[in-house]
Amino acid sequence: MRFGAVSYLNARPLTEGIDPLVLATPADLAAMHARGEVDVALLPVAAGEAMGLPRVGRLGIAAEGPVDSVLLFLRCPLRDVATVALDPASRTSRALTRLLLEEALGISPRYVDPPADAELLIGDAALVRGATEEPRLDLAEEWTRWTGLPFVFAAWYGDPRAEPALEEAYRRGSKELARYAREAGLGLPAGAMERYLRDRIRYRIGPREEEGLRRFLARGRARGLL
Repeated sequence: MRFGAVSYLNARPLTEGIDPLVLATPADLAAMHARGEVDVALLPVAAGEAMGLPRVGRLGIAAEGPVDSVLLFLRCPLRDVATVALDPASRTSRALTRLLLEEALGISPRYVDPPADAELLIGDAALVRGATEEPRLDLAEEWTRWTGLPFVFAAWYGDPRAEPALEEAYRRGSKELARYAREAGLGLPAGAMERYLRDRIRYRIGPREEEGLRRFLARGRARGLL
């Protein structure tokens, strides 16, 4: 069984001891799965669902309220945002940005390459830039404010036979959060990184997370974003 996962800090508790494991961006993982290079991958939910892949188990990356690593950075007041640059790494975060701006916040910007009035960043790059005082929207927080539900960013997709191995990897990884925080290599305090892994990220996709995912997929499909 060949596994693929995102290379971000928040995925480490899900992959402890998995071998062989390929690390890549979310978009690259989707392409690798489509080419048959991995059997199971931690994919953005928009990509996994669009590819028609079966979900494997009930583990993934979700948040209810602020997540700290999916951020829209603002170079002007939100009401004045006319252009937005979307991070190409994750189809899910791009769709979420558009839903929130256009439906929840009533803004209809043009989507362009950088530079722009607002820029979407995800993963470790967002954590690092988010440590500054730069104005930003936390997209998971905005989703929860809008819907009252958690948001699911990624889940395992592929061969269902991998579920026991994934559960065992998380059982091991959930005990290693302090080590992952120390080894993060992002130039940020280890304590803050441990709180991020422990308090911001939800790894178990329960009934509320499933409802948030259904809501996102329905809205995204209705708008032609998925």
